[in-house]
Amino acid sequence: MIEQIIGFLLLFFITGITFIYALFPRKGEIDPQYDLLYRLTFGVVMSVVILILFSFSLNALGTDTSGFGYVTGLNLWIGLTVLSVMFFWIGWWRGAYPWMGKLHKSLLRFPRSPTYSVLAELNDDKETFARFNELAGKREKLRRELKDIERRVKLQTGGLKEHYEKKRTEVQERLKKVDDDLRELERKRSEALYIK
Repeated sequence: MIEQIIGFLLLFFITGITFIYALFPRKGEIDPQYDLLYRLTFGVVMSVVILILFSFSLNALGTDTSGFGYVTGLNLWIGLTVLSVMFFWIGWWRGAYPWMGKLHKSLLRFPRSPTYSVLAELNDDKETFARFNELAGKREKLRRELKDIERRVKLQTGGLKEHYEKKRTEVQERLKKVDDDLRELERKRSEALYIK
């Protein structure tokens, strides 16, 4: 049973999702709002495409008498595992898995950002960069939450409207705190660069 589940995931998910993360390492690169959904969908589709192309390649290697190169369970298992590991390594190298820094600091890598040269500069200072990424993520999440609350304030009346107005004030205060932390981090970083 476990072998079938692992085989199913390898055939129809793992190879494709690692390929997608190797191609698009930055979070929100595919779509700002539904990035994970697109990654999962493209991962399944690309797994099927890779499986088909790999199967054609295996059949092209063999002849009728050799028995090597045909699509067999062992050949698929080995080939797709090697491809998945290779795609995972490329994705890690390009910075698609910053969570690996929790396993060990030497595994921490961040994707190069074409937009923000400050972020590329911060890549040398991994702790500051990790903090900057964390604060930027919190800021974006709070901005989305605030936008949703604003919409709800316009739709509600009475007690619910008061509830959402209080919530709006709380979220605005948290957003101000995150903005202050970001400014302080930028100030410290610019002072450190100036001292160098």
